[in-house]
Amino acid sequence: MRRIGIIGLGNMGGRIAKRFLEQGVEVGVYDLSIDALEKLKALGAEATSSPAELAERYQYIITILPNVYIVKETILGDAGLMKGFRADSLLIEMTSSVPSVTKELSEIMKNRGFRMIDAPVSGGVKKAENGSLSIMVGGEADDFEEVKPLLDCIGQNVFHVGQAGAGHTIKALNNMISATTLAATGEAMALGVKLGLDPNKMLDVINSSTGKSFSSDYKFPDQILTRKFEVGFTLDLMVKDLKIAMSMAEEERVPMFISSSAFQLWKHASTQGGGNQDHTAIVKYIEEMVGVEIKG
Repeated sequence: MRRIGIIGLGNMGGRIAKRFLEQGVEVGVYDLSIDALEKLKALGAEATSSPAELAERYQYIITILPNVYIVKETILGDAGLMKGFRADSLLIEMTSSVPSVTKELSEIMKNRGFRMIDAPVSGGVKKAENGSLSIMVGGEADDFEEVKPLLDCIGQNVFHVGQAGAGHTIKALNNMISATTLAATGEAMALGVKLGLDPNKMLDVINSSTGKSFSSDYKFPDQILTRKFEVGFTLDLMVKDLKIAMSMAEEERVPMFISSSAFQLWKHASTQGGGNQDHTAIVKYIEEMVGVEIKG
């Protein structure tokens, strides 16, 4: 049970793999980046040459990849997981992915006798490092209970939220709220600075009042006022998640007046060449429009 394979060793996947190792879990890894593989090997992980090989060696596999297209190739490709899965294999799909595709992949795997849950995470790189992520799981309840002891190694808040695709659905909606709140807080802060207010004192008031959010409580003091904007979750990845949320709303014919307006700002920032910056850099684009700098 204390063994897991991980595919995707980026900002989140690499830290999750490291956290598992620190918790005494045997870890196998696969990534296209040789450098990423070598770093995890140096920490005690077993590197493999393909997703299929990893699936042959490990019953439980986590995929945490940039997008749904890579997920599909990783599962269904010529050297994909399907080529190595065993009768007891269980895929834990942690990518911020498209719920409809998750349901499709889950059905394909079920028809071939394999199991899958979607388990995207929230909390960023620091929470990945200290094992305090929030994990939202969609899939069969028995499969969730089977791997929950492993998920507890990396997550402080682990929820079963419904059937296949439910985890990816709530992840997209959570990020829609996060993106909208960050943008709204950025506009308010920029206006306050324009009007001569001290941004530190503004945050003191906001964080002891009804305007408090994760953005005001953490992102602004830690990343924006310090002007760090350290890359943990890129602006382009946030735009990807917003597109997923907007497409779900369009499919269900649900109006999203506030979130769709925020989405336009995020898309604009992405098209200006800043997509590889941390998502908190959205505030830089707000600052440019207002003509101020929100600095501690």
